[in-house]
Amino acid sequence: MDHRLPATLEMAREFSQLFVNRRAYTIQSLRPHPESCRHYYYRPKPKNGGEPAELTGETVRRHLAGEITIGLYAINAATQRCKWMAIDADYKTALEDLIKVQRQLQNDGIAAALEKSKRGGHLWIFFERPVLAREARVYIYHVAGKLEVQVKGTGLADGIEIFPKQDELRREEFGNAIRAPLGVHWGAREGRGWRYWFYGADYSFTNQLAYLNRVKRLSEQRLTTLIEKIKKHGLDS
Repeated sequence: MDHRLPATLEMAREFSQLFVNRRAYTIQSLRPHPESCRHYYYRPKPKNGGEPAELTGETVRRHLAGEITIGLYAINAATQRCKWMAIDADYKTALEDLIKVQRQLQNDGIAAALEKSKRGGHLWIFFERPVLAREARVYIYHVAGKLEVQVKGTGLADGIEIFPKQDELRREEFGNAIRAPLGVHWGAREGRGWRYWFYGADYSFTNQLAYLNRVKRLSEQRLTTLIEKIKKHGLDS
């Protein structure tokens, strides 16, 4: 199956404004591991060695075009801030849990975009300006606890995963990457690959990007207000 679609550098620029918070990235292997049959991610390095390559507009364009699939890091270690949060759920009742979280966010006046995935989906929250990762995580953990939605961790096979997974990073650290949206997931459909889209728009880059740009951004002031309310009632995670 040919997964390639026409993609331009302008589309890549628009995508980067939404999702790219630092120039470090990963690439999903096009070939499955011979033992696990999984398509693992790795940090790309130049053929002649040296430091891992930095993300460029052309690399993002190739991701959209379906030539490669990249993973993105949430936290910029220079600022400890993230421009988005993503909630990843991939288990039997994943979509039900994501919709529960999305509804609670709506009750708090927060919009979130729901992206399809292999067995569940990803729920994305965008910020007006990058916010401290620690504060974003406090709020989402509170929401999960309030809804009794399990967060995946040590000893737990199922549950949502929250990106960023760390409160902060050292300068040389990267945290955990998540598959960038709108590209091809090579581990899906028995390794043949599949492109997953957001529920809110028709399946084209133009419509999807337009939809994502319409999703209301969460301001840092509103996030701070929500966290203060949580702490006031003794519900801080």
